[in-house]
Amino acid sequence: MEKGHKPSKSELLSSAKLVANAAKSALNHESDKVDKGKVAGAAADLLDAAQDYGKLDKNTGIGQYVEKAESYLHKYETSHQSAPAAKPESHATGDGEKGKESAGGVGDYMKMAQGFFGK
Repeated sequence: MEKGHKPSKSELLSSAKLVANAAKSALNHESDKVDKGKVAGAAADLLDAAQDYGKLDKNTGIGQYVEKAESYLHKYETSHQSAPAAKPESHATGDGEKGKESAGGVGDYMKMAQGFFGK
């Protein structure tokens, strides 16, 4: 995702799901199945949202470290892209069978997102 684009709430939820699935894969010692570039982009989007919603100053305090981490992750994403740049929705896993298995987990993501967005 380009630097100036602010992801929508649904894109952020998709990014959170992608990062969570990558963490799950790493815990199961299946990190070779993870597209690290996409995960880095998703994590950068989440950091950007946290910075915006938390009203962190990008030049001082913890905000400057969040900004540096976000920049690093975006650079990693662009240097590890396996395909041409795609739409922001590309953070979704697209694995329909896994989605059916973890359909109960969607509610957990929704609760997490609601807490994140203050609803």
